[in-house]
Amino acid sequence: MDFIFKDLEDAIWLHEYFIKRNKAVWFHETTFQNQKQYFITIDVKLISITDIQEGIIQFIVLKKRLDWVRDILDEYFYYKEESEQNNILDIVIEMFNGERKELTNITGVINDEEMIQKAIFPLLEQHESVSFDSLLKFRLKAYFERLIQYVEMAIDEYKMEQEYQVFVQTLRDYLEKREPKIKIVRIYFEGYGKFFDEHFKEITKKEIAELMDRRLLTNHPIYIDSVTIAPLLSIAPTKIYVYIDSEENGLIRTIQNIFEERVILLKKEHFAKDKQLVMKNMINR
Repeated sequence: MDFIFKDLEDAIWLHEYFIKRNKAVWFHETTFQNQKQYFITIDVKLISITDIQEGIIQFIVLKKRLDWVRDILDEYFYYKEESEQNNILDIVIEMFNGERKELTNITGVINDEEMIQKAIFPLLEQHESVSFDSLLKFRLKAYFERLIQYVEMAIDEYKMEQEYQVFVQTLRDYLEKREPKIKIVRIYFEGYGKFFDEHFKEITKKEIAELMDRRLLTNHPIYIDSVTIAPLLSIAPTKIYVYIDSEENGLIRTIQNIFEERVILLKKEHFAKDKQLVMKNMINR
């Protein structure tokens, strides 16, 4: 049984895969219509269909999948710059690795092994020669279309992340020019954030409203969180103590991204202890 490749690198990869596993395969090349072709010949009497199938699956997942993603970015979506391709590719890889469930929940998870197996098994059963280019064009079309869906989702996410970075930098620039209204702010998160000053005196909604720079809401009405982010930017504290249950929160990450080293994250149970300590120090003065 022969696998026929136009690309030498692909043929070498598959050949070495089987050689490393002590499988009986042979490599040779021919020239057809002035174009070189590379053959991987497999003795089906010595290698099971299951082993051959696993080799092709690994070849596609480990060698070709990311190559195809780059081709899709280039030819379908016209992303030519390597840096942009790499950034989008990183997102696609995270989707493959199950690290972007918020994205794969929308697209559905690609079952690479099942889709590839379904495409190639009938050919392997027939023990016929297989042109890899024809395999991609005719048998793996559904798999390729699923890769396109992943890439589309990754591009959308990349654009949103770029917009988010611009948004964060704009607010950092705003913050740098802002004089602190209150130097130390403490925020206790329970449903929503309650604001306190350095001495744990609650900053009322009325007081926050008086400190608020309304331009933040009119200039960034979509992005700015009017309950937490806008007040913090308006107050522009030099230090922010944030008492939370978990860091796995988009709002908390945004606060960290904007205010950077000004932010100190603490567990909620520290709030009462810190308050007692501050009160005690105030009494002893």
